[in-house]
Amino acid sequence: MNSIPFQNSYDFSDRKYIEFIDSLPVAIYRTTIEGKIVFCNRLFSNMLGFDSTEELIGYPDVKLYNKLKDRGYLISSALMLGRVVDLPVSFVKKDGTQIWCSVTAKTVFDDEENALFLDSVIREISGEIDDKHDGSKLDCIVDGMNDIIIIFALNGDILDINNAGAEMLSYIRDELIGKPLVDYVVQKQRDLFILFLSDILKIGKYDGILSVVDSGGTVHHLEFNALLVKKDGKAQQVKGIARDITEKIRQQKERSLKEKFQGVQEMAGGVAHKFNQPLTVISNLLNEVLNNMPQGSMNHHKLEKVHKQLEKLNEITKKIAGVKKYEVIDYVAGVRIVDIDKAS
Repeated sequence: MNSIPFQNSYDFSDRKYIEFIDSLPVAIYRTTIEGKIVFCNRLFSNMLGFDSTEELIGYPDVKLYNKLKDRGYLISSALMLGRVVDLPVSFVKKDGTQIWCSVTAKTVFDDEENALFLDSVIREISGEIDDKHDGSKLDCIVDGMNDIIIIFALNGDILDINNAGAEMLSYIRDELIGKPLVDYVVQKQRDLFILFLSDILKIGKYDGILSVVDSGGTVHHLEFNALLVKKDGKAQQVKGIARDITEKIRQQKERSLKEKFQGVQEMAGGVAHKFNQPLTVISNLLNEVLNNMPQGSMNHHKLEKVHKQLEKLNEITKKIAGVKKYEVIDYVAGVRIVDIDKAS
């Protein structure tokens, strides 16, 4: 869907409105999802070193990001969650100076739920961050640990990783240095990776599961604990320790599947047992009625159809009683049901 022109989005005749927005002590801007700035206030243009707000109208906002991927992650997260709050992002001013800003953004949708704009409020936080890391490396003791140890910059670039981590990813250690950590995260978690960095910068730590892919395409689930390292009160880099719990998760899933199967078998056995007696009674009574009814009559023909359906019910009951594995199929509204034909 084409974006709405800026002239149609705001009434320029209402100068008091524009003056009010310009007087706010926060930087505000709106961009299309495609990346064109359609509105900003004076503080936003001043913060990024532009001479006026008019200079930014129609400006590609991707040029304001220090790393192009950051905009992609921001947009993806905002579209997925509807909004992001206090997300640290590295911007570039008009003169090339790098600054750190905290971004709070909300996706604007039209009546048909199509995403049109991203409305954002930003504030500079450069004074809270020192991303000039000292180049500290892991020592030989850490190198020999079985746990995975990793140091990464505030933008997610790997600064160092121990031998256990490199071996887990199936890369040579030097191949990983300087690469974005997100490049090794599973695809479905990449859109939220920027929020992972945001939580570390805001809270000072992260404890959770991070899933990564090695050079051969194998997924590893890591129990990841990260800690923000500060120097003179400023955030500098992140140090993380992780344990590969892929086998543990596999065993948990296997145990869960066995428990589900046991429940299905118990339910199937109970249902089949309860069905058998009334089905037998109905079948016997139906056969008795059919034997005493003239063949070729309309009612005899109808009861024969009932008898065939009853035979189908008996077959289904046998399948329910013979469930030997856990097989499910998608039903409706996200509900999954047991596939009796495949399970028996």
